[in-house]
Formats: sequence, C-alpha cells, structure tokens
Amino acid sequence: MDGLAVVVLVVILLGAAGIVWGIVALVRRQQYIKSLRERGWTFVNSPTFDAVARLGNPPFGLGFHRRPDDQIIGRTSLGRPFQVIEYKSEHWSGWVGMVTVSRRLPELWITGGETQPRFGVAATVVPSPPQLGPGWQVGALDPAFAAAALTPQVCERLNAMAAAQPGVNLSIDADQLVMLDPPRKDAELLGPWLEQFATVAAAIDAAPLDPWIQPEQPPRLSFYHHPDWYWIGVDDSLLQVTPVTKSGHGHSTSEVVRGRDGDGPPFVAFTHHWKTTRTETYTDSEGRTQSRTVTENHSEPILGFQLPARMPWLQVGRRGFGRGISFESEAFNDQFAVSAHDTKFAYDVIHPRQMEYLMANPPASFRFVDDWAWFSAGVHNQPTIAHCSLFLRGFLARIPRFVWRNLGLADTPYPPFDQTPVPGYR
Repeated sequence: MDGLAVVVLVVILLGAAGIVWGIVALVRRQQYIKSLRERGWTFVNSPTFDAVARLGNPPFGLGFHRRPDDQIIGRTSLGRPFQVIEYKSEHWSGWVGMVTVSRRLPELWITGGETQPRFGVAATVVPSPPQLGPGWQVGALDPAFAAAALTPQVCERLNAMAAAQPGVNLSIDADQLVMLDPPRKDAELLGPWLEQFATVAAAIDAAPLDPWIQPEQPPRLSFYHHPDWYWIGVDDSLLQVTPVTKSGHGHSTSEVVRGRDGDGPPFVAFTHHWKTTRTETYTDSEGRTQSRTVTENHSEPILGFQLPARMPWLQVGRRGFGRGISFESEAFNDQFAVSAHDTKFAYDVIHPRQMEYLMANPPASFRFVDDWAWFSAGVHNQPTIAHCSLFLRGFLARIPRFVWRNLGLADTPYPPFDQTPVPGYR
C-alpha cells in the first residue's frame, strides 16, 4: 500500500470515528435529558437571558458578554424552586446551581474546602462563626448581616454539604442561594445534592433576617455594585453626538452602556466600529501588476460623562513630549500636561489640592468639551468605566465653589466625599 493510500485510509478511519463518537455523544445526551424529565424536571437547551437576568453577583453581573446555556429547572421534593445552568462570560465559565430563598437578601460569600474565591468579588472578610469550624472563609458588605445569617442551623447544614463534596462555594444573590460546580452530569447525584442544598436554604429562611430585606430590582442585565447602570446594546444615534472618528464608512455602535454611580455625573460608554477601504497594487505570479481593494475593520472605545454646566475647553493627560501649562508643582508638571483655552480656568480648577489628587489617582487622559468630559481610556470594559466614574466624581468635587458659580450654578453640584478605591477584579 503506497503512502497516498495510507493517508486516505487514515482520513476515512478518523472521519468514521468522528461520526461514531458524535452518534454516541448524541445518544448519551438524549438519555441524560430523559433521566432529567423522568424526575419531573425541565431541560432547556438554549435558555434566554431572562434565566439569569435578576442575578447580579459574581459570576453574574460582570462583563459585557454573558451567555446562559443548558438549563435544568424544577422543584425539590418539598417544592422549593431550583435551577442548574451553564453560564459563560469573559471572566468565568462553568455550571451554577441555585435554589430560591424566601427573601431578597444582601450578598454573602461562603467558601470552604477545595475551592477558590470567585473572580470579581468585592466584599470584606468577616470572622466565621465557631460552629463552622476551621477552613471556612466568609465575606460580606455588612458584618452584622453575616453574623445573623450564619446561625448554628445554617452552619450545621453547610458542614453537611462540605462533608459530601471537595469544596463549597456558596453565595446569596437576592432571593437565590447560589453554589458553583453542582454535580450536574448525573441526575442520580444531582437529585440528592439539590435536596441537601435546599436544607441550607431552609435554614436561611428560618434565620431572623427581615431587617435586611432588599427591594425588588427590575429584570435587566445588571452590573455588580453598579445598580444604576443600564445595558443598551446598540444605539447608532450616538454617532451623531459623540466624538467618534468620522472617516471611513460602515459606522456602528456596540456594547452601549449608560448610567451613573451615586450622585456622580451620568455617562455613556460604547465601542465604535467602522471600516476603511483602500486600493493597493501587487505583482502576480506572472509578473503583471494588479490592483485589489482591501477593507480594514477598526474600533475605538468611547467614554463620556455629562457635566452639569458648559465648561471651557480643558485637557489633562500624562506628559509626553510637550509640557502644556506650567503649574507651581514641578512634580505635577513632570507627570501631567494640561492644555486649556482659558488659562485662568485651568489654574482655578487645577489648584494644589487637585494636583495632589491627580498625582495620587493618575487617570486616563480626559478633556472637557462644553458640557461633557471625554476620557481616552483605551479600552471599553466594566472596571474602566467604574474607575473613570469614581475619579471624575472626586475631581469635580475638588473644583472650588466660585468656579461653579462663575459657570452659572448656585453652588457646587458635587459636595466633597471620601475617596474610596474602586475594587479591581481579583
């Protein structure tokens, strides 16, 4: 048998093996779905985003690309609703199990055994109760809530779960008790696991937690620790009113987000896409000169915050080859280049305390254009928006009152507040 025949045979065998494996996988999947339905559960092959829309804590609530996949829904033997779902985002991919609790509660994070803290969680580590024993870690925004939630009965149920699996990674997300890595591959294992998981929910329902009940939130794509952000998706009308690149063709927007943080200025953030076309010449294999059209795709992040008054043009950036306006602090001049149409306005806004703030919290380059502050952030993502939002709120709070009055306002719209660093995604 010559070499070509061997290659052809190998290709045929590999193709046949692939077909057989595909058939086996399909049969196994159908058997698995049948085993779920025999328990009275529902299997959803392609759930809509509504399946996780109300969930806002990691692994949910992070990033712009979130996709629920296979979903199992049903009720436990005592009637408690549950769902087990595959979930994917830029930051995490895996399976999540959830059972419903009777109240909407603040976030609480409990890990024990062979597991890692979840990516993106911003919570304070609080003491774990003695009843849990060693090896547990508890995180919460409100230590008093954590202490009230972790009753002896809840601790007993958690220890029982930990005894039956390598690790426990559990959280409260509004009215859902959430755990990562359920044993979803085998319905014979998943059933008892859900029953045991439901006992933890029952113990939490029995705890005196009414003082911490949270208000109902609208079912929309939410952002962790940013309740006033809104996902728009596409809004090409922004191309007419924002400083996007005007050249090229095929302009469009994606990943449009609007919102604000607390009493800070409202923002709009998105990715701008466009194309350029050029003609280039080349020499073909026969030495003849030919031409062809080349289309290139481009994108840029856009991030702007609406200001409460029209501002004189001002730009603050890291120092490059130019110096810009000179200030009394040489350390500041070495780090930043400030340009302005009105030099006095620049000196009024960039005073010594403001310089200290800028040096302690170096921002992406930004500029005031009329009643907008536009950032050249370089990327479009959730942490960048959050950092720029917090920075700008602090910057505006340090603009003197007389400047705001000169701009036509009765008083400063942003009273001073303590600067709190934006937690990074861990």
